[in-house]
Amino acid sequence: MKQLKAFLSSKKMESLDIAHLYFYVEGDGFEFNPGQYVILTVPNSPTPLKRLYSFAGTNNNKNIFELLIKLIPGGVASEYVRNLQIGDSVDASGPAGLFSEQKTPAKKVYMVTGTGFAPIRSILTSKEHISTNSSLFWGLKNLSETYMFEELYSLKTLNPSFSFYYCLSQQSSFTSIPADLLQYYRSGHIDAVWDSLKSTITPEDEYYLCGSRTVIESLRLLLLSRGVPKERLFFEKY
Repeated sequence: MKQLKAFLSSKKMESLDIAHLYFYVEGDGFEFNPGQYVILTVPNSPTPLKRLYSFAGTNNNKNIFELLIKLIPGGVASEYVRNLQIGDSVDASGPAGLFSEQKTPAKKVYMVTGTGFAPIRSILTSKEHISTNSSLFWGLKNLSETYMFEELYSLKTLNPSFSFYYCLSQQSSFTSIPADLLQYYRSGHIDAVWDSLKSTITPEDEYYLCGSRTVIESLRLLLLSRGVPKERLFFEKY
C-alpha cells in the first residue's frame, strides 16, 4: 500500500451526521478500484488509531478521492473528522480491499445500508459503469437520513437501465415527496422492498452487499435461501 499525505479540499454535511469530504493528493497521486478503501490515521494519545473508509467517488482523477463518513458523537475518529478544516493534511495509506464490481454484462443488484453506499457510489460514478443494467436498494431509517437524490436521479437519466430505491424502515408517510418522485421512496427494510419489486431471480444476476455486519449477513443468507448462487454474491461488512 502507498503512504499518502492528503489535504482536505472540500467538506460538507450531506445529512445531520454524514460528512462528505474531498481530499487532494500532491504529486503523481495514486490509483484505486471502485469498491476499495483507504486507511486513515487518526491522531490519538498515546497510540494513533487506524480507521478504514471506502472510497466514495470516481477514480477518474488520481489526485482526488472522496469519503462519506458517519459522525458519531464522542467518537475519536468522528471528532477528528468533524474538526478538520480546509487545507488540513491527513496521513493515510491505500488502496486496500478486494470488494469490487465484476467486469461482466450481468445485471448488478446493490443492497446497502447507511454509508455502505460509499463504495457503490464509487462504482456508479466511475466511467466504465455507465451502461450497466443495475438496481440500488439503499436502507436508511427515515427521510431525514436520505441524501444525494439529485445525483442518483441524474444517473438514472443518463442510464435508464439503472433504478434506485430508498428503503426507509421507520418511515410510513411520504406526503412531503412530490407525486412524480414517490417511486424512489419505499417504506420497509431492504428485503421487503426487494421482495415487492422483483419478478424472478436469474442465476446470472450479481448481488453486491455493503453495510452493517448484522444486516448484510442477514441479506446474504436470505439471497442464498432464494437460490442466488454464492458465486454471485459479493459483500463488504463493517
